[in-house]
Amino acid sequence: MYTVDSSIKETDKLNIFSANNALNLPSILRSIKRFEQNFYENNANRTKRETYPLKKELRGKIQQKKLLTKDGVQIDIWDINIPKNNDYVIFCQGISSEKSNPLLQAAYVKILCAGKNVITFDYRGKGKSSGTFSKEGTKYDMLAVYKYLTAKGVPASKIGVIGHSLGSAVAAAFSADFQISFTVLINPFSKASDMAKQFAKVAAMPDIVRKIIQKLPNFLIPLKNSFDNEKSIRKIKSPLCIIHTKDDNVIPVELAQKLYLKTQNNSAKYFELENGEHELNDEKIDCCIDFMRMSGKNS
Repeated sequence: MYTVDSSIKETDKLNIFSANNALNLPSILRSIKRFEQNFYENNANRTKRETYPLKKELRGKIQQKKLLTKDGVQIDIWDINIPKNNDYVIFCQGISSEKSNPLLQAAYVKILCAGKNVITFDYRGKGKSSGTFSKEGTKYDMLAVYKYLTAKGVPASKIGVIGHSLGSAVAAAFSADFQISFTVLINPFSKASDMAKQFAKVAAMPDIVRKIIQKLPNFLIPLKNSFDNEKSIRKIKSPLCIIHTKDDNVIPVELAQKLYLKTQNNSAKYFELENGEHELNDEKIDCCIDFMRMSGKNS
């Protein structure tokens, strides 16, 4: 499976941070922009070629639909539902995943078994959706999914959201604007500028460039997709759960700890697992389900 690590290695082949940029700050900033652009393009292109067989537990339960966003982009969704059930989870995937990813499918099955329907979708520019990926565009994508559910008669009190990795930012931004049933962030980061510094630790570049990027103030890091979970999380009013793993080598657990400290939600829960690295697994989804059930009892 294609992962964030895979994408970084693929982007490294372009040798974006060449040695002659070392002491030239404007060149370094241009290289950061180019690295970000290629990182997202690599992920988008890979997901367009990536489709996995359906797990038998999902066969016959998926309605595949195309939704038109406010700005005219078509997004491809799966409505995975149990008949006569009006409880839904919107699942926001990581940047390197396409909605048929086997780890995601395993998560859908567990959520269905817990009594919740699932809406999953490819962000614009990824998988079978049209357009070009962008931070602002994901807000329109989420809004289209939300309007689709409410048009079906699903009230906001029956809609929860789960976001993994980059999907945590999509989920958090949505939950900041809408009062829904619950919000779960799995292996989230604090803000994109912190992740740029994290990527600089592992991406191919001269050591002097690496040190310069590490010391840059966050506001100077020129990212087009400047996701900011710290800003979003302050506005989330719904029951909130953050799940992270101590051995995550993509998004360090310290960034999740930093994020949790920014919440102003008295009901927020934080779970730190010993193992599990960055990808989805049964333990993380079981934590989600336990939290969903607890939130349901308290609502």
